[in-house]
Amino acid sequence: MQDLGGAEETLDHLRTMLLAGTGLLSLLAGFAGYFLAGRALTPIDEITDTARHISTADLSARLGLPDTGDEVSRLANTFDDMLGRIENGFARERQFTSDASHELRTPLTAMKTILNFIREGERPPQEYRQALDDLAEETDRLQGLVENLLQLARGERGLKLQKEKIDLSLLLMDVADSLRPLAEEKALTLTCDLPASLFISGDTDQLIRLIVNLLDNAIKYSEQGSIGLSAKEKVGTAIIEVSDKGIGIPAEHLPHIFKRLYTVDSARSSGGAGLGLSIAQQIVQAHGGKIEVQSEVGKGSTFTVYLPK
Repeated sequence: MQDLGGAEETLDHLRTMLLAGTGLLSLLAGFAGYFLAGRALTPIDEITDTARHISTADLSARLGLPDTGDEVSRLANTFDDMLGRIENGFARERQFTSDASHELRTPLTAMKTILNFIREGERPPQEYRQALDDLAEETDRLQGLVENLLQLARGERGLKLQKEKIDLSLLLMDVADSLRPLAEEKALTLTCDLPASLFISGDTDQLIRLIVNLLDNAIKYSEQGSIGLSAKEKVGTAIIEVSDKGIGIPAEHLPHIFKRLYTVDSARSSGGAGLGLSIAQQIVQAHGGKIEVQSEVGKGSTFTVYLPK
């Protein structure tokens, strides 16, 4: 019978080596896993620390991690993109609040000045009448400004339209008739070129506000000539044009005129707060349309509105 002692000894030795190797490999795997997990979770810690230290006073912090293409890298990039959008949003709101406060302060200061003037002592009746007229004018300006600011705030959350079938031609004619006396006060001619009927689906009140803003702008910045209002249909789209022969808009300002509270210069901003065109754009976009402008200094401007039927 063959002696198996040597074989058993070899097997025992091999078993011992396997157990030792397994333990060593387990230990190495544990260290490697800890190291890799640490590297993998470091960006998560950075995200956590960055989020903890961010406040509305300073939203400029970014992770700036290298793009390695893995899930954590995509998370970090998404986090940075989100911070950028939040920072831009806060910057716009701060600017809007600052500009709105300035615009509100102007009529309030004028009203206070008028009141102080008439309280200084006895004055002739005509001066009191003039002061009351001035107060009424500033009150109207303040009311219009507040309504426009509220309209912009509603537009930021998305305008809720009450759509119905509208005869756009009739609506445009009614608005033109209501504003014609305002044009005639400045010896301007308001002309209309409208089809017999042009039906679209839209919100009557918002569309009236849209056309009033565009026509009011045209009248305000024209000193002579005519204001034109026209409409037509083309490939399922209603196209409205409001044109004037006014002072025009410099080319460098055209990309910005639909921004909130943006005014071109002192000549164009007199009597206005730079809100009308922002509101016009909100209304057009809420209807799924677009608004464009063409203008040349000294020759006038044309605003074109495209509304789906």
